[in-house]
Amino acid sequence: MARILVTGASGFIGRHLVRVLQERDHEITEAGRRHRGTERRFVMIGDIGPATDWSSTLIDIDAVVHLAGLAHREDAREAEFFAVNDEGTRALAAACEAAGIQVLVALSSIAARETEQNPQNANAYGRSKLASEAHVRRFAERGGIGIALRPPLVYGPDAPGNWQKLQHLAAKRLPLPFGAVRNRRSMCSVGNLCDALVTALEAGLNGVGGGTYEIADREVVSLSQILCWLREGMERPAWLLPVPHGLLDAVARLSGRQKLKAALLDDLTLDPSAFIRVFAWSPPETAEEAIRHSGRCFISAR
Repeated sequence: MARILVTGASGFIGRHLVRVLQERDHEITEAGRRHRGTERRFVMIGDIGPATDWSSTLIDIDAVVHLAGLAHREDAREAEFFAVNDEGTRALAAACEAAGIQVLVALSSIAARETEQNPQNANAYGRSKLASEAHVRRFAERGGIGIALRPPLVYGPDAPGNWQKLQHLAAKRLPLPFGAVRNRRSMCSVGNLCDALVTALEAGLNGVGGGTYEIADREVVSLSQILCWLREGMERPAWLLPVPHGLLDAVARLSGRQKLKAALLDDLTLDPSAFIRVFAWSPPETAEEAIRHSGRCFISAR
C-alpha cells in the first residue's frame, strides 16, 4: 500500500482512478477545489498555478498522480492555459522534489505530440501541455521517477465533451449519415487509462519507469464502428447511411463545425507499444467491449 495524492480527483478521470487505486489498497488523498463528500482525506488547494502552495498537501505522501489541468475551454486565454498546465505543473514538481516524493505521474495529452510535430498550427492548450511535460522530465533528472502519459480522447459513459455529444447522437432513434466513414482513430477507454496510470504509478514506486508515453486502446477504430457498438450497447439498430465523406466535409464547413468534424471524422492514431513494453502492460478491455459498455450504461442512466 502507498499513500497517493490525486489532483483533479473530482473530475471524470479522477473519479474512476480513485476507485481503481482503492481497489488496489492504496491510501488516497484528494486535492481539489471542492470536496465530493467522500470519506477519503481531502485537501483544498484552490486554483492551480505558479503560486499554489503544495507543502502541507504533500506531508506523508509517497507519490502524486497529477490529473488537474485546464483543457479545451473556448473562453480561456492563452495565459490561463500556461498558468494552470505549465506553471501549475512546475510548482507541483518542485514541491514534490522538496518533499522527497518518489514518483510523479502526470496526465498530458496527444495535443503535446501534435505541438511537437506541427508547432506553427498548435493551440495554447497543446503548447501548455508540452511545456508541462518538461517539468516532469526535470523532476526525473533530479532523482525522482517522472512519467507523463499522452492519451487521445478518453471515453466512458460519464465522459464529457465530444463523447457525450456522440452518445446523445447514438441514442436518437434516427438514421445517421456515417455508414461510409472508414477513418482511423485511436481512443482510450477510461478503464484502460486508469489501469495504465496505476500500472505506471506502481512501477515507479518499485523504481521502474520514467519518460513520456502515448497511451490508447490497442485497437484503432472508425466512427462507423463506434456508432455501431454504441447502438448495440443501447440495444438500437446501427441504422447508418453511406453518405460520401466529401458531402460530410461540406456540411461541416457550412455549419461551422470543422472542429467537431476533425475530432470525429479525421484520422488520429497513437502508438502505445512503448508503454506496453516498458511496463509489461496489457489493456484490460477491448475498444469494442468498452464502447458497448459505455452505450449500455449511458442509456440505462437516462
